[in-house]
Parts: sequence; C-alpha cells; structure tokens
Amino acid sequence: MTVAPQLDPVPFQSNDAYLAWEMLRLQQRLNTYLAAKENPQYVATYHQLVGQLESTRAAGIKARREACESGVEIPFNELSTRFGLSGAEEEVLFACIAPHLSATNWHLLVCCQGSVLKNYLEVGFLAELIKPSQTLLTERQWFESGSPLLESDLLVIEPPPDGAKPVSLLSHSVYSPHYVAAAVAGVSVMDERLAPFCVLEKPTKELFEVILSPETRDQVERFVRGFYRREGPLSLGSRAWTLLVSGPRKSGKTSLIRALAKTFQRPLFILNLDQLERRGSVQQLISLAARNAQFLGAVLLMCQPEQLLANEPAALGPMINVLEKYRGLAILEPHETTKLPEPFETLIDFPIEVEYPDATQREQLWEALLPPSVALGDEIDLGLLANNYGLSGGQIEAAIGWAVQRARTRTNGKLTTLTQRDLVQGAKSQVRSKIGDYTDASKVKLRLEHLILPPEPMELITELLEACRNRQTILNDWGFGSRLVTGKGLVALFTGEAGTGKTLCAEILANELDLRLHIVSIPKVVSKWVGETEKNIRAIFNNARSQSSMLLFDEADSLFATRVKVEKAQDHFQNMEVNMLLQEIERFEGIVLLTTNLETNIDRAFQRRILFKIDFPNPEKEQRQKIWQTLIPKDTPIKGEIDFDYLADEFELTGGQIKNAIVRAAYRSVAAGEGLNIAALEDAAHQQAKEAGKLTRRFD
Repeated sequence: MTVAPQLDPVPFQSNDAYLAWEMLRLQQRLNTYLAAKENPQYVATYHQLVGQLESTRAAGIKARREACESGVEIPFNELSTRFGLSGAEEEVLFACIAPHLSATNWHLLVCCQGSVLKNYLEVGFLAELIKPSQTLLTERQWFESGSPLLESDLLVIEPPPDGAKPVSLLSHSVYSPHYVAAAVAGVSVMDERLAPFCVLEKPTKELFEVILSPETRDQVERFVRGFYRREGPLSLGSRAWTLLVSGPRKSGKTSLIRALAKTFQRPLFILNLDQLERRGSVQQLISLAARNAQFLGAVLLMCQPEQLLANEPAALGPMINVLEKYRGLAILEPHETTKLPEPFETLIDFPIEVEYPDATQREQLWEALLPPSVALGDEIDLGLLANNYGLSGGQIEAAIGWAVQRARTRTNGKLTTLTQRDLVQGAKSQVRSKIGDYTDASKVKLRLEHLILPPEPMELITELLEACRNRQTILNDWGFGSRLVTGKGLVALFTGEAGTGKTLCAEILANELDLRLHIVSIPKVVSKWVGETEKNIRAIFNNARSQSSMLLFDEADSLFATRVKVEKAQDHFQNMEVNMLLQEIERFEGIVLLTTNLETNIDRAFQRRILFKIDFPNPEKEQRQKIWQTLIPKDTPIKGEIDFDYLADEFELTGGQIKNAIVRAAYRSVAAGEGLNIAALEDAAHQQAKEAGKLTRRFD
C-alpha cells in the first residue's frame, strides 16, 4: 500500500469547499487507519500519513485564514480562534462532527473502531486515530476537564451509552452536539434541551428603526459608543458586559434589545427565566443556556429575573455566576420597572430605561408600521389615532394587522384601501383593561349639533373641544410638554343643576373625539376598607391611561370634597383619598371631566387644576322649545298639533325633565291607544314640574 496523495489546500472559495476538503482529509486518514488495522505491515504507512496530515493541517489553517480575510465566511475559523484550538484539537473536533456532515466518514469511523455494534465513539479510539502513541498520555489532555474542547462545550464526554462501566477516561464515549456541527456548517441552532424556555433569533431591525424618546435614544447611543470605544466591534466575547433594560410592559424594551443585537451583528439568545420553574435543576439549566449562548457568540437576554427569584430564591447565585463569567453582552430585562436584588447592581455596566411612547412617537410608529403596499383612505388621521390610543409599538403593529384583516374581510379578500374606521377598530382590539370594574361606559352616539345650550356655554364647549383636539400639538410641537413636569392632562368642570346637560355634554365630547368615555361609579370606588378606595382610584387612572380614555366623575363633589381638619380616624383616611386623587390627576395626561351642582364643596386644590369651568344654566324658553322638538323621535305617531311654544313657555323644565315628560307622555298615549298629543305632554310636563317643586299656571 502506498500513501494516498497529499491533499494540499487550495484557495477556499466558500465554506462548503473548505468543509469538503476537511472531510476528504478525514476520509484519507480513516481509509489508511483501517488498512493498517487489517494488515499490520501498513502501520508504518499510517504513521507516515499522520505526519503528512499534520503539515497539511498547518497549510490548511493558513489558507482558511486567507479566505476569511478575502471575505469568505468560514465559521470554523472564528470558532477555532475564539476557543484557542490547536491543530490537533481541530482534528479531534472534525472527527466528532463528521457523523453530522458525512455518512461515509461515519461508516468509516465505526469500522475503524472495530465494532459496528458500538453506535458511539470512544475517547481512546479518537486519541489513537489523531496521533498514534504507545501511552496516549499527551493525547488525553484533549479530553480532560478544563480543556478548550470541553470547556467550550464543543465536545461532551459521557459514560458509554450501552451501560458498560468505563474503566478509564479512554473508554468513555465522546460526541459533538448537533448545534456545533450546525454552526460549523454556517447555521446557528441551539441545544434542543433548551427549546422549552429559550429562543434563538437573528434580529433584522436596525437601531434607527426603533422609535424611542430623545432621552432613551441618548442613553442607547452613549452605550453603543462606549461599548465600541472600549471593546471594538469584533471583540464582543472578550469580557463580561451587563446591560439593564427596564421599563413598563409593552414599552418596546425587547424591540430595542433586538436592534442592539443587530447593531453588534450577533444573534440574540433569549432565556425566559420565568419558564424555568419545575423544570429540574435551575442552576444547571441556566448554566447550560449561558454556555450555549456563549458558544453561538450571541447576545444573552435574561428575561424576567424577578419572576424566577420570587419563586426560586436559590436561582440568584447561578444568575450572578453567569453574569460574572459570560464573555460577551448579557442583558437583564425585568418584566416591569422593578428594582433587582442588590447583588445585580454591582454587575450592571449600563442601565437603560425605556418609557411608553408619547403621542408623537406613537404617530411615528403608526406611519412606520403601516404596510407600504396598502393604500390609505383620504380620511386617515394617524395623529388622532396616536392621541386617542396609548398603544406600544407591538400593540400598534398588532392593531394594523387586525385592521388589514378586517378590511380584507369587508372587501371579500380584495383589499384596496385601508380606512380610518379599520385602524380605529384595530386600535380598540388591542385595548384590554379592567376599568369596567369601577366605571360605566357611555354608549351615546350624539354629536355636538344635538347639544342645546345658550350661546355663552356653547362657545366654551366648542373651545374645550378644540383644546382637546389640539392638545398634542401644544404639548409636542409647541414644546409645552417638555416644560410641564405634571399637569399635562386637561381638566374641565361642568356645574349646574341636575338635568341641565352636563353628563350629556361629556358623552357628546367623547363621541366627537372618538374616545371611550368612562363614567366613574362612586359606589364601585369608595370602600369601607382602609386603603381600598386609594387602590381603586389608582386602578382607574392606570387603566384609563392604557387606553387613552376620557374620565367623567359625575357628582364629583362626593369624591373631591374639601379636606378637613383631622379630628378622628375617618377624617385622616378621607384626606388620604383626596390627596391620592390630586396626585393621579396631576400625573394623568388624558382628559378628565367633573360634574357637580355643589361647586363650593370641591377642594380648592382641585379647583386650581381646572382649566375650563363651564356653567350649565337652566334653559331659557328658546332652548326649551328646541329641546321639546328635538327629543321627540321622527317615527313617533302624532295626534293633532303640538304647540311647542306653549310647552316651552308654560313649563320651566330642564332638559332632563323635558326628556322624562316626553317619555311619560308616550307611555300614556300608547296605553290610551292613540298617538302622542299635546294633552298627554301637558299632563306629563305638569307632573314633572310639580315633582321638582316648580310653579305653573295650571291649577289641579
């Protein structure tokens, strides 16, 4: 037998060409080894071949590096450099990944080992295959604990899978995990044992595409500049870096983290710590995930550490250990803006806080996320959507998807134009809150023209409506938002007797602005239990904030009463409730309407925060006549002539009382088997006036 022709490396044009060269070298080694095993006279020939292969290994490494420098991507080169592998260790690794890449070489490996029944490789066989020796003492170090191959999880050493008791390290089984072979082939996959609680992503969104507040963007840019200045773009694995990204749920934290991974040209390895409970040894799983992320050269994202620590306090140690040893960028992302345990604080190199997008940023998100292939209706108003719905970037993306699907359904699958109504319904689909536990939702669909008031209050109502529409322009475009730390919301007080149209006006304003009006139910808010009322107040504002609702506190004097001198425990808690309301209104950036017929009972501190005060007087004769005419539906059968001028002049009723009189007269007319008539209306109006204590010229 002669030695097979030496495989001199040629310039590698691709990763496939390089791997094919490596597999041919291994095949040459195995064929010669098998021949020497079958015929002892070829042992010397095999030793000669091993020497030649060692020289071609050095030449191959040189050719591989030159190919990488010329722009050819050969993942094995980066892997070998990162873990500091020697030429012999590279040979061992290729022998172990051969079963994943070449069926021919796997068959040859089994034959060379001497038993086709052994469906695994032994340490002793591999050591002898790569570098024949009498004692294998030097070769053992490749497989010892702490060696580069084992420390980096490139190889796994285990007892034989057939149950035989290993007599030494040489009789152990050795294999390379499938994710190592995949990485060498240019594909990033993670260890299958991590699939239930880990995700590996290759982010595509660039940092400039993420909508951030100016303050947050400044933080991010300072972090990126500092990272490159100290580490450089290609040395991500040189030391441990820990970044804390905090903020409310759905504020865009994960989108920012994905963009950072893209900036550093690294995959993102997401470890969902909250899903580790009841999955065996938390310490081992965290360590396994970190090692796998380390191998992949990924940015390691540890999600919701506080959730795991709440149920598994012992997980603190393993997490700290990972952050101390991880060679690369590790990111902590709490579920909420949560203070992490003190040991974490000493490890955090840089904190970034992400806030909910404001109206300007939300408008930018709507514009950026709308599909360019879909035409938009002329009535589309993204600014209105941004103002009315306090959605996060993810929610806006989902809202657009919902709107597109709705439009397709509406047009039988032939989507041509997306309407404002589609987008509004999409936005509403993303609003989920428990505000209904404390409020009653208004369902009035009337418009401003249905509101009948004297000229002066009507002008103020129109001014209030325009202020609501232009609020974001004042805050964002005109810069008032940066000057006002609190008090960015709009508060209006409607005063007047019951039935003068205060609540109706609030409902009409909400309908004009396309906002949900939630009427706060005082019995649902006030509790006899200490602290519950404050808790309910906070919940109302938090939920209203999430869906940009308009809040109406009807009969507000019962909640916003003047604070009193503390003489008993009840006074103390009542003052606490008023203080809580003051704080929440200061922080609320939406619209709050208050109605009362006892303005003097409202705390003076609240009155200072009221921008619009509108008095709803009892209607004059002209308004009363319009109310009588407007409130009778067009479909109502009428018997005879109805003298609306007489009804308006004779009965000085409020709008609410006129409505009650009309409904009462309608019931009487139906019972009598006739249409609505002046006699029934007059009787009902007289009854309403009598019950309200108002005089009429009619004597019973």
